Formats: sequence, C-alpha cells, structure tokens
Amino acid sequence: MKKKLSLLATLALAATLSPAAFAQQDQPARPSPTDPQTQSTPAPDTSADAQTQNSFSGTVVKMQKQYVLKTDTTTYQLDDQAKAKRFSGKKVTVNGTLNQSSGMIKISDIQPAS
Repeated sequence: MKKKLSLLATLALAATLSPAAFAQQDQPARPSPTDPQTQSTPAPDTSADAQTQNSFSGTVVKMQKQYVLKTDTTTYQLDDQAKAKRFSGKKVTVNGTLNQSSGMIKISDIQPAS
C-alpha cells in the first residue's frame, strides 16, 4: 500500500510540474544587457545588394514603357528615365551603381559610346 501511495504521489508531482517545465523551454532566454558575450558589432554588408560604381556599355531601348540599357548579355533597368530618354536608340556608356538584386542601375553619368 505504501508503494502505491508513493508511486501515486510521484505521478501527481510529475504531472503538476510537467507543464511548467515545457513552458520554460518554449520561452527564449533573454540575455542581460550588461552581458559582454551578447553584445556584437554588425558585420560589414557582403550581400548581393552591395553596390559599387561601375561602367556599363550598351544601347538604350524602350521596353514596356521604360527605358533600359540592353547589352550583349543582359538588360538593366535605369533609374533616371529622363536621362535615358535623351539617348533612346543610341549606344552609350553608363556610369553608375548597380543594385544586383533588382538589376537597376542608378545613373551618375551617361555618355554616347565612343
């Protein structure tokens, strides 16, 4: 009888504590703001969105109501439609920054190709 009572008490205790144990596991640990291990410096941007100044050569053409730069291998969107329109149908060299994820060139300068 004592064994059954002891077993019953153990099961009751386990059943009572189990939900509390699971609830604590679901909550993420919150680090202390003074904990030096949790403070970090952001890493430099090395993603595909990184932009660098480049030179692109091709022909400005109108596609679907927008002027784009068409090269032998790729078509780039151009951010400044007014500048691009002046060179419609002409071979040009565009200096600007390419957003690789969107394929758009932010034009800093556009000149007729030599």
